[in-house]
Amino acid sequence: MRLRNIRISLCGLFVIGLFVGAAGDRVMPHAPPMRGGFLVLAGDFHVHSFPGDGGLAPWDIAHEARRRRLDVFALTNHNANWSWRLARALDRTDRTAGVLMLPGDEVTSVGFHVAAVGIDRPVGWRGSIEDAAAAIHAQGGVAIGAHPAGEFRRTFDAAAYRALDGIEAAHPAMFESERLRRDFAEVYRDALAAHPSIAAIGSTDFHTTAPVGFCRTYLFVRAATRAGVLDAVRAGRTVACDAQGGVYGPPELASLVSDDCRVEAVTPPLGDPLVSHAGAAIAWLSLIALVVIGA
Repeated sequence: MRLRNIRISLCGLFVIGLFVGAAGDRVMPHAPPMRGGFLVLAGDFHVHSFPGDGGLAPWDIAHEARRRRLDVFALTNHNANWSWRLARALDRTDRTAGVLMLPGDEVTSVGFHVAAVGIDRPVGWRGSIEDAAAAIHAQGGVAIGAHPAGEFRRTFDAAAYRALDGIEAAHPAMFESERLRRDFAEVYRDALAAHPSIAAIGSTDFHTTAPVGFCRTYLFVRAATRAGVLDAVRAGRTVACDAQGGVYGPPELASLVSDDCRVEAVTPPLGDPLVSHAGAAIAWLSLIALVVIGA
């Protein structure tokens, strides 16, 4: 009887911990600003999730995205979209936490990766960048060259840039070395020369470490919808923002969000981290105790 009471108490603590953690993560609704006659959304178009090759489920990513002042993100697991299918089956894709969730995958091939955004099923990875882009377009999605630096740089040429809708101009890898930072800058310059309206994209490539939105994209949209977001990428109405406040994109648009990017680089996430951490500690310790005593 005593052990049973202990188990009941620990279960109660676990539930309390979940509620406390949720209270700490609660944030106020966000209204995107109007700039230059467009709504400006903040997005991350290269996010990995569970089940797949990321550490968080899609709905958890949505809550984290809101804490980091994002309006939209895309699920881009390598050559798969199981997490999107799960979220859709559970009816968890429709503006969870007030954030627009887009389906996609990361076309992972030999020598290049392409983030496919706005497609409901993965495309074939055997072929060229142009082949991947054509398959993505056939589903109504947009094709974004992923981390086109270092070993991947040589695969991106003028033909590839012309086939793509966007190119990652800001990515966490740019902070790994001066050579990679130079690669990203040169690739974006070459992409513009081949495809002047190519969208500048900032992405995190989140798996488990770099927080969602570490690098981000500001989109100038007519409507805060899936169609509106994809239209902005196709039209090149985007600005990439890196984690140090640097912006990349059309100068007339970059000037409208440069202050936002600089502020974002030094602003902590929304919510109360102390309460969130306390709730997580309570939940985990009670769960561990239940396992130890044999729940």
